[in-house]
Amino acid sequence: MNDMRFLRQQDVVDADKLANLFVTLIGLGSIGSVSGLYLAKMGVGKLTCFDADFVDIHNVSNQAYGMSDVGLMKADAFANLVELQTGVLPNTVGLQYDGRELSGVVISAVDSMASRLAIWKGIREQAAVQLYIDSRMALNTMDVHIVRPQVRTERISYAQTLVSDDQTLQEPCTARTICYSPLMAGSVICSLVKRFICDEQVPSRVILDLATMTLLAS
Repeated sequence: MNDMRFLRQQDVVDADKLANLFVTLIGLGSIGSVSGLYLAKMGVGKLTCFDADFVDIHNVSNQAYGMSDVGLMKADAFANLVELQTGVLPNTVGLQYDGRELSGVVISAVDSMASRLAIWKGIREQAAVQLYIDSRMALNTMDVHIVRPQVRTERISYAQTLVSDDQTLQEPCTARTICYSPLMAGSVICSLVKRFICDEQVPSRVILDLATMTLLAS
């Protein structure tokens, strides 16, 4: 692909592979809107997104949306945002993920364990899903789980992390995220997609803690 948009990264990742990679993003909130926008900027050309929510005014400070998006469905606002910045219109669905068949890379950017469990039940047996990325975030901490659903040991290990919501730490609603939290998550997610498309080693878990300035990968 001779596309000058990707001149600065042409020796890093194959633009043709990115353009033909199917990526499904479930959730267009803080992690999802930022990660999705930059995946599109990076060159992912077959991006499908699910979200049934609307943009609220408190989303403007920590998500990719602006004041003009308030009141719109996140699916519509995200489609407008990506098309404006990249010239490519993503496939957005104003619904929660409904279990339909997917392929390529699937990214969970939801904010509850119940939603994660529902997504996992929907995709874990789908042979065409090659990589599943589940990003979890608190104010200063990001925890990303990476799974190849075809690998039984990875399925089992990941399933053990899907505890109920009442077993997880719940920050007060006024202390859950700040603008740099989804930025760090988006950076890691884009890097994982790049590693996958380049056949590089992909870790099974990445933890980043900005409170202690530590990064752990395994």
